[in-house]
Amino acid sequence: MSTPSDRTSSMSGGPAPRDLRAQALTPTELSTGAEPSTASYYDAKLKLLPGVVIPLRAMMVANRDRQILISPVGTSEEADQVDHTPLTVVAPSLLHHLHLETAIERYRPVALWGPPGLAEAHPDLGPVHVLGEDPWPHADQLEFVLVEGAPRRNEVVFFHKASRTIYTADLFFNMREPQGFLTPLTFRLMGIYKRFAAAKMWRHWVTDRAAFARSIDQILAWDFQRIVVAHGDMVERDARAQMIAALRERDLIK
Repeated sequence: MSTPSDRTSSMSGGPAPRDLRAQALTPTELSTGAEPSTASYYDAKLKLLPGVVIPLRAMMVANRDRQILISPVGTSEEADQVDHTPLTVVAPSLLHHLHLETAIERYRPVALWGPPGLAEAHPDLGPVHVLGEDPWPHADQLEFVLVEGAPRRNEVVFFHKASRTIYTADLFFNMREPQGFLTPLTFRLMGIYKRFAAAKMWRHWVTDRAAFARSIDQILAWDFQRIVVAHGDMVERDARAQMIAALRERDLIK
């Protein structure tokens, strides 16, 4: 794990980032201890297209033994929270890779995790542990479901037990204060303008409805009270009902 000075030198052309193959801890080493963890969030903005700006949110799950950073956003606030404990960086979908290279260079994580297909699409990231294939060493703190039936996305939804919160990258959007002169038009076309919803494109992304529905059943089996989305406001009330309604609106579940 890097010190603050290590991070500065890495960003300014200093020492090369560590080879994850040499430095990665084994799942057994990472899974010691079961102290309750906390969840925190770091926000940034992303220019999706000219005239279209969307919010971007990272989730950090941490206790005294380890930190798990999902979808890093690369802000100074995020960097300030990475300390000496072993850090795992996670990509929650095939599209959430923008800040991974920077996170590896800045934070020197012990492991990088991502969905099936991430390593093949981005071999420059180094070794990637595959969610849903390799043993996940953090299940006592953070569970996940790989949303099947939509291989172009390979979305992974996480459940933080201690706060009864699920985190989703792109399954839902909840952007109430859109920015950018083309954003209102774009979001209306996507069916997500100023509302909690699944984008209309999920109708095309889902190629196996039965597999997708089984994954959603697994998510709904969690005892969650809140939905944290990577793009937009958190859902603090009626989270389960809103999730079901959003998926039914797109005819993705019955």
